[in-house]
Amino acid sequence: MSVLLSKPDREQLQRLEGEIERWQAALQEELATSSTGSPTRGHLVDPAYVDRFVETAQRLSSQVHKEVPPDLDPEALAEIRGHIIDGLEALNELNEEQPLDSVDAFVVHAEAVRHIVRDALDGQPDGNKSSAKELLDSLYKQLPGITRKQLGELIGVGERQIQRLAKDESSSPSRRLQLVARLVALLWRAWTPAGVVAWFYRQRADLDNRTPIDVLDAPEYERALMLAARRGRAQHGS
Repeated sequence: MSVLLSKPDREQLQRLEGEIERWQAALQEELATSSTGSPTRGHLVDPAYVDRFVETAQRLSSQVHKEVPPDLDPEALAEIRGHIIDGLEALNELNEEQPLDSVDAFVVHAEAVRHIVRDALDGQPDGNKSSAKELLDSLYKQLPGITRKQLGELIGVGERQIQRLAKDESSSPSRRLQLVARLVALLWRAWTPAGVVAWFYRQRADLDNRTPIDVLDAPEYERALMLAARRGRAQHGS
């Protein structure tokens, strides 16, 4: 089970995403003023720009490597590190006659990292991972109108236990509560609250024709559930 990130870690990821976006914008602006000729793959680029690009790209790679929280999903961490390695390899193989090939390759890897970071952020609820109460508060906020009975069915507890958890500042969230919170965090911007709840009760081919609620307690389905939620969000325009 990949853990929920603490608020400082989420804020760190947000800063990192913003830094990558600012770097991309600055790159495009500087490239436009540093190139001559027609806007094709063959246009000439100021060598000084290429040197600055390589230096900045290496610095950005180092920053990404240092600032990605170690508690991030292991598969996301592996993907990010793979893109860093491949991006740096593109810089090391830079062809001085066609430097834009390496520039483009690195930019593609940087954008892939940004998307991984954004997916990680979208899959995180607002509450702090140390408190079940905060996760419940987040679910009530994202799903206004949900009844205590409905919420209890989703997280696998009775209504009375929800009442207790909602008052207890120190209770740690169960694995199922964490997973439901992450799924809702992915879905709620694209679906109505009723639509999010209904999503858990629909059979899905990618869950072996079972419903999400049927497999919430099965760790082997966690990745499939997260992928299904991401697809559901994308299909509804978010």
